[in-house]
Amino acid sequence: AMAYVSQDWKLDFCGGWGYLAFAIGVLVDSIGGTIIAQSSDNPVVSAFGYALVAGPFGLLLGPYVALYETSSVVKVFALTSAVVLVLGLVGVLIPDDLSSWGTPLLGGLLLLIGGYFIVPLLGVFGIPVDGAMTLLDWVGVVLFGALVIYDLNRAVRLPHTLDNAIDSAVAIYLDFINIFIRLLSLMGNSKS
Repeated sequence: AMAYVSQDWKLDFCGGWGYLAFAIGVLVDSIGGTIIAQSSDNPVVSAFGYALVAGPFGLLLGPYVALYETSSVVKVFALTSAVVLVLGLVGVLIPDDLSSWGTPLLGGLLLLIGGYFIVPLLGVFGIPVDGAMTLLDWVGVVLFGALVIYDLNRAVRLPHTLDNAIDSAVAIYLDFINIFIRLLSLMGNSKS
């Protein structure tokens, strides 16, 4: 719903820095929403944290998705759904606790986020970065795919409460959206 609201927004003000500033705001907001959801045992507070993640991400997604042909968006959405479903089943069916994956996945996520800031800056300074963003997108697909396995493996091991369900939904939503964005960047047909 939020992506529909923002699909006509033009975030190219300030030479494209407007979209970057908005994206950083969404990143900060989603981190805050995740912390709120994960640190609370109250389902209402966790749902508020989920809304702090999903709402701004939806607003960010609208202008981005609007750059691509509808058929391409639908194709990538279906592919993303299939990937998350299969990897989620893998995470659920693995009998071992994958908690040990947490620290390396967090480290990989921090490196990926850093790469998305550093590579464009290198390009601004004249360093050739052709293909680096594509490589980062593929690394992101693999990383968030591993996070789907980890998050669903973790979800089945938590006590079955409404609060834990909401907390798990926040993590899986973020995994899904990040895989979708990266696959759309890699495989989507942009509008002319």
